[in-house]
Amino acid sequence: MTQPEFVDNRHGNTLAAALIARLDHLAASLRTPVDVAIATGYFNPEGFGIVAPSLQRAGRIRLLLGAEPTPPPARPVRHLTDPSGERFEAKLTHDALKLNEEGMLRDRDRLAFAPGTDRAIHQLLDFLKSGRIEVRRYERQFLHGKAFLFSAGNGVIAGSSNFTASGLVHNLELNLGQYQPSVVQQVERWFEDLWADAVPYDLASIYEARFAEYSPYLIYLRVLWERYKDELQEEATATGKIHLTRFQTDGLDRARRILERYHGVLIADSVGLGKTFLAGELLRDTIERQRRRALLIAPAALREGTWARFKSRFQLGVEIKSFEQVAAGTLDAKPEEYSLIIVDEAHAYRHADTSRSAALRWRPWTAATLRVRAPATRRWRPGALPCWR
Repeated sequence: MTQPEFVDNRHGNTLAAALIARLDHLAASLRTPVDVAIATGYFNPEGFGIVAPSLQRAGRIRLLLGAEPTPPPARPVRHLTDPSGERFEAKLTHDALKLNEEGMLRDRDRLAFAPGTDRAIHQLLDFLKSGRIEVRRYERQFLHGKAFLFSAGNGVIAGSSNFTASGLVHNLELNLGQYQPSVVQQVERWFEDLWADAVPYDLASIYEARFAEYSPYLIYLRVLWERYKDELQEEATATGKIHLTRFQTDGLDRARRILERYHGVLIADSVGLGKTFLAGELLRDTIERQRRRALLIAPAALREGTWARFKSRFQLGVEIKSFEQVAAGTLDAKPEEYSLIIVDEAHAYRHADTSRSAALRWRPWTAATLRVRAPATRRWRPGALPCWR
């Protein structure tokens, strides 16, 4: 395999193995280290890390980045406000380059915190800082061709593989090795033409950020991501009428247990943690599974806004009344006919001697209260919750 001719990443016939074999053979055979030129539509440090030990034995390395064209049918359609002709193609190229860079930043942020990953990035940064690798980006057109060239007429492997871990090892690819002088010279001229028109690109700055100093809070968030990312991704693909995250499901289970034991529960999570969705599941339990009547009490603004949208979205057959409607006694059924009462913004009822609170002191029911602010929660006692059974 010292002169790889056909590489498809199947049955161990990987481009990574082909490049390593070619580089090691040339390093052992030539007195002067061979220079390497690489053209690729995308790049990641994992791919570099696979062949880095063999690249250490090479001479000068040139890395030409670009952007691959968007294949049909995903290719954007020109609109009346878009430029025409070559200017439209230039716009598409610019947009693709921007997406490429955003993709590399996103991939960098999602790299695993693992010794092998850190080694690959350190190797890349050491190469870049040593000056042995020069990086440019071709911005005039899309760069669809991928090629790995070995200087002094020592051949080229070209085909479909990007300089990424997937391109070198995992994807089903097609790459052909050429060693005939006339073919190799034409590919070398092709690369030199593109290289001359390309602009310098600061690849190191993308990956140096991984080792920069960050605030403890950001580090804490990253630790949480590393711990729970698999669960979150699993939850993101879950289906259901009202989808809850794992931590919300835990909160729902606890709320049910408290309701069963005390016939009332106070849900006082922070803003944005999904109290509305927990309430929605409690309502579904009562209305759809138990076939019983439920009542939701909320401020008028939330009744007409948040809860109206929530009810429509999830097709909940719940009666929603504002504080004022409850105080006026305008209910659709007798109080004792409701199996579940949910009070949103329940801190509005924290003073027991108000007429609003008095309106809630009906016959026994089971209730859940939502969005109790932290200062207000200290005023509540278990026996003072606006719910009875």
